[in-house]
Amino acid sequence: MCIVLDANCFASFRDRANQDMQPIRRWLAQKNGKIAYSNTSKFRDEWKSSGLDLQALNRAGQLKLIPKDDVLSKQIEIEEDLESDDPHVIALAMVARIKVLVVQRQPDEPLRGSRRRARGEDTALQRDFKRLARGSVYIDASHEHLLTKDLCP
Repeated sequence: MCIVLDANCFASFRDRANQDMQPIRRWLAQKNGKIAYSNTSKFRDEWKSSGLDLQALNRAGQLKLIPKDDVLSKQIEIEEDLESDDPHVIALAMVARIKVLVVQRQPDEPLRGSRRRARGEDTALQRDFKRLARGSVYIDASHEHLLTKDLCP
């Protein structure tokens, strides 16, 4: 099984003391799955600015490269159907048949107009992921049960 790490949780993932990311680090170390990514410009920019060492993750066998052309094609296909501004994330999940998106818990944040997202309400990305990729969202260590022992395809 593969997961997608949203850019908003890169700092938490990099922080070895972060308890919410411990289950993911254990799962990766035990070779039970991988982080999926693609070599599109958006992913390259996000990973480059993250401070995460892609080469080290790759050497450890913890990454799964999904073909760039497939992701870009799917991204173009779905852009009009999204609430979020993350078509690259949803396209990657759909192409690779990924069922777990890892995000960081977000504080209340402004939505359209003056309405604020209620604590615990899904973000636009989470709603898009659930609707189009038909997956689940990992937010904290209580979601460890989403990390199965199947390997990436």
